[in-house]
Amino acid sequence: GSLWLELRGNTGKIRVMLEGDVLLDGETTSVELDVPGDDLELEVEFEELGTSGRIEVELRDGDGDAQEAMDVNLQAAPLILNHHLQPVERIYAMSASGSQGNVPFTDGVEDAVGDVFEGFTLSRYGWDVWIQDEIELATMTAPDGRRMDVVIDSIRSAPGQYLGALPEDELEQPGVAVATWGSGRPTSQDSFGNLEVSPPVEVDGVVYPFGRAYYGRWFSEEMTDDMVEMLEDQKVQDPFELDVGFLCVGHVDEFSTFVPDPTSPKGFRFIVGDVDLAYEFLESQAEGTRLPNYARDHGYSTIGDIVDDNALRALNDEVQEDYIDPAVEEFKAELGLTEDDIIRIPAMFEEVRGCGGATVGLIPGTVNMTVAPLPSGETHLFMPDPFLRPSGDDQQDDPFIAHIEGMLPEGLDFHWLDDWDNYHIMLGEVHCGSNTVRTPIDDWWTAAAHLLSDDED
Repeated sequence: GSLWLELRGNTGKIRVMLEGDVLLDGETTSVELDVPGDDLELEVEFEELGTSGRIEVELRDGDGDAQEAMDVNLQAAPLILNHHLQPVERIYAMSASGSQGNVPFTDGVEDAVGDVFEGFTLSRYGWDVWIQDEIELATMTAPDGRRMDVVIDSIRSAPGQYLGALPEDELEQPGVAVATWGSGRPTSQDSFGNLEVSPPVEVDGVVYPFGRAYYGRWFSEEMTDDMVEMLEDQKVQDPFELDVGFLCVGHVDEFSTFVPDPTSPKGFRFIVGDVDLAYEFLESQAEGTRLPNYARDHGYSTIGDIVDDNALRALNDEVQEDYIDPAVEEFKAELGLTEDDIIRIPAMFEEVRGCGGATVGLIPGTVNMTVAPLPSGETHLFMPDPFLRPSGDDQQDDPFIAHIEGMLPEGLDFHWLDDWDNYHIMLGEVHCGSNTVRTPIDDWWTAAAHLLSDDED
């Protein structure tokens, strides 16, 4: 008897091999083999992520008549980006001591999670602290526990320069690959603080078991086409775009995130910054409360100085009405969220020189946090210290910290990191300066089969 094989679909992107020899590819799409005496193990190689096709297998007898046939789907493992409900295996940040050091930041993380934290020497990489912006961490998995971690290296740094050298220097190893999509002149939209993923959601009857990816557009500046096309080709996280034109840096992590919440029917809450709540909080405090950090770096000596700045209030009202509120409506539509899924927390913005009226966080952006569920069960939130108090030393005296902790779900471990000098006044916060390796939590070949087409044509 014999075995007849025919490759269909993306034949130019798939190779079928036997013991290392190519049987089927774009040039040879069918072949007939003598039936061996034992099992026949075929190997499949995909040229591109997201590639799919089919192979028809037909067993024939000695007269060439069909005896048994099967049609087998071929699907490359999709590249799946991590979301905040996945357990954390490693937390990365850049690390330095001395006058340019960020010891309060790195010590705060390490004290909470121990060996889960790993710091890379900041001076080796041009004093570039923005490790969230440089890399996106993702996984590819297959049956029998097979896993490949992928470090997506953005185009924000030239290869080998600043943090552009870190993926190959520090992360690439067996089981961890480094890849880049896109080239040419980068914009801030190509940084990966501008690429986030929701937890699992159901939208209009469609389940996204690995969440949906989202990223921001800053007027005419968009994420590089190659990166967007790669994300779309994976199918399982169906990306969508938001307008972030109000932000100078222009990243979605500056005003939105997700935290676990076992009491929620969806298992999470969507967290978004809210200007009105910031004013409501400040107006509840004593106007004469001194703010040394704000006096030094923002020009506001007291809480009253912030509240009484009419131009600042008008700016923030515009941000809320023209950008944040519409973004929330888009999140609701794209992720199937309701008001019950959302927690709005105080946020306030100010214009920054050189950004044409665009804004950054005046109060350190609490929403710009690192969410770290550990396999042991606890979930750590690493958040920027707001310093809305007269003394910089004692966080117990900061009413804003107590206020935020009271707004977020119970059972979370809060860590308020001093990121003021190395991150906040440099236009970023905790999430921008950290990154996380997370454990895959589901099998795409079963959970996401409904999102993957067979591309038979």
